[in-house]
This record gives sequence, C-alpha cells and structure tokens, in this order.
Amino acid sequence: MDQLIELKCRNCGSQLAPEDISARLAVARCKHCNALFALPESVTSPQPIARPEVELPKRFTIERANQTLAISWRWFSPAVLGLLFFAVFWNGFLIVWHTIALSQGAWFMSVFGLLHTGVGVFLAYWVVAKLMNRTTVYVSKDWIQVRLGPIPWSGKQDLKREGIVQLFCKEKVQRGKNGTSQTYQVEVVLEGNLRKTLVKGLESADQAIFVEQQIEKYLGLADVPVDGEYGR
Repeated sequence: MDQLIELKCRNCGSQLAPEDISARLAVARCKHCNALFALPESVTSPQPIARPEVELPKRFTIERANQTLAISWRWFSPAVLGLLFFAVFWNGFLIVWHTIALSQGAWFMSVFGLLHTGVGVFLAYWVVAKLMNRTTVYVSKDWIQVRLGPIPWSGKQDLKREGIVQLFCKEKVQRGKNGTSQTYQVEVVLEGNLRKTLVKGLESADQAIFVEQQIEKYLGLADVPVDGEYGR
C-alpha cells in the first residue's frame, strides 16, 4: 500500500485541506495564514504503477540451485515444421540439380545454382537450430550470462552484476511485403546510461517481461520505467 502524505502549511503549521491544494499548478495556499508555497515533488510527480507478475510462459523453465538462477526456453514452435518441409524439398531439389549438371559435364549449371545452395544450407541450419536449441540465462550475485545451444549461434553474453542499473522489455517491429511482425527483447541499462541487448527474438511481450521480472527480483532491482520500454 502506498504511504499517505500529510501536508501542512510551511508558515503556520496548519494541516491543509484538499481544496487548499492545486496539484496541476504544484502549489498550495493555507486558508489560515494565506501563505502560498510550492508542493514537494513527491506529491506532484506521478508514481509508477507496479506491473502484475507474469506467469511462467510455455516452453520456459526456471531453476534455482547453487546460488544461481537459471531461466531457460526452447526455440521450437509449430511454425518451424512447415519450414522443415520446405528446407527438405529445397535442398533435395538442389542435390538433384547438381547431380544432373555434374554428371553431364555442365559445370556452369552447377555454378549457377551455388547461390541457391547457399540459401538452402543456411535455411537448413536455421531450421535445425530452431528444432534443437534453447537459450539459458544464468543469474548470480556477480554475473548475468546467456548461453545458446547446442547448435552454435550468436548471442552469448557475460555481464558483470555491479554495472547493471535496470532491465526493461523492448518491442522490435519488422516490416515486409506481407505486413509487419513483432518480436521482443530484454535490454539492460548499464552505468552511464549505456544500453545492451541481453536476449532477443522472443515471441511475446509476456516472455520478455517474465525474464525481466525474474532477473530483477533475484538481483533486488526495483521495477523502474525506462524510456522506450514496451507497455510503459
């Protein structure tokens, strides 16, 4: 419960009534001595509204052991199954293409297909990563560490706890020919107001806010609004 503030006149000490106060103008006038004075900032400044705690999202796990918090989630989603079928078809077609071209000595046809082959290899790698990988965030009193695997992928992080001021959730909007899509990421505010992305590519705001809230709770950081934060 928020603490109630009792306002008194700075000149005569009389208690002020609600009609004596103008929060819009940030001033008060005492009806007993007619003194006019500015209100304290704690009265006029809007207080941040605490957000409800987000429940454990699907495909997420959370563990506490050996003075370390571990938040982990799988990359898999049903949508990747359609891409798996497409990747198999695409790469199967290219294997047939190169086999026919090289068997007939038409090496230029094989070279022509190298760009498409590169796309197919990357797509296959990405699909396998989506099927097998998970992200794990380890939080201790000294570090926040992010690990991705078992398929190698960028995004590894090692941040010292002592330089972390705040965490917040940010929305990332991608615009394309078929419309827009959104992903969410957890950002860290470091000393000197430097900002760094902790994890990205989360499917929903609840996932990002869950990660933010659990880390803040474990480290004892107050949930303070940040410029550019999603939903604030």
